[in-house]
Amino acid sequence: MHLGNLGSNTQSTDHLQAIGRPPMTIFLYVKTHNITGLKYLGKTTSADPHMYTGSGTRWLNHLNKHGYDYSTDILKECSSDKELKIWGKYYSDRWDVANSAKWANLKSEEGQGGNHSELTKQKMSKSKKALFESGKLTPWNKNKVGIVSNETKAKISNANLGKHVSLETKQKMAEADRSKYTRVAPVSSKTKEKLAKALQGKPSRAAGYKWTDEQKKNLSNTRKGQKCPTKGMKRVYREDGTFYFRMPE
Repeated sequence: MHLGNLGSNTQSTDHLQAIGRPPMTIFLYVKTHNITGLKYLGKTTSADPHMYTGSGTRWLNHLNKHGYDYSTDILKECSSDKELKIWGKYYSDRWDVANSAKWANLKSEEGQGGNHSELTKQKMSKSKKALFESGKLTPWNKNKVGIVSNETKAKISNANLGKHVSLETKQKMAEADRSKYTRVAPVSSKTKEKLAKALQGKPSRAAGYKWTDEQKKNLSNTRKGQKCPTKGMKRVYREDGTFYFRMPE
């Protein structure tokens, strides 16, 4: 099982040669998930390409869902971006990685960049439309102020001239807006007294409270031997708002 570093040094090797620094080796690799068989063609300048997880969106989502159990095969060790582009395009075309369901690539691997296939573009468009319709993804400009130009505002205003909203529609809009807010019922005096009695003598987060030595000892004993499974890891967010943890670069 490999738990790899998702970061990668993407500095151009051609640039390093131009300024007199020794070039880095660029590894062109194929990763295969040992359980599902899904493959991913990628590149990295990491010192250990076997530990490097990969950076493709679909590939990372697949690992997060099915586990970080994969193997790595090194195809080529390239000394320049130009060499990587040649071999990356060769293997991308040979295996049709951007279109094949056996591969997690959304586009061909050509180093810095690459082109999405028409099939991939259609899949991405369909997937994004479904996210918008389900409410999991919202437009980038929703609820944002000051990002529309005066020219655009004028066009919108002219397009809406002469249009009237019916009373029924206004009522529906008002009800829909009110449904977004959650109203909390006020706490009665009797309930407040019960809460106060229940919390008497218990540690609180109030400023100035001092824990006794016995309380500190009890708290320490309850946490002995416990290890945080995500300690030292970084939280990475996806487009839909969910996240996963990975080792820092």
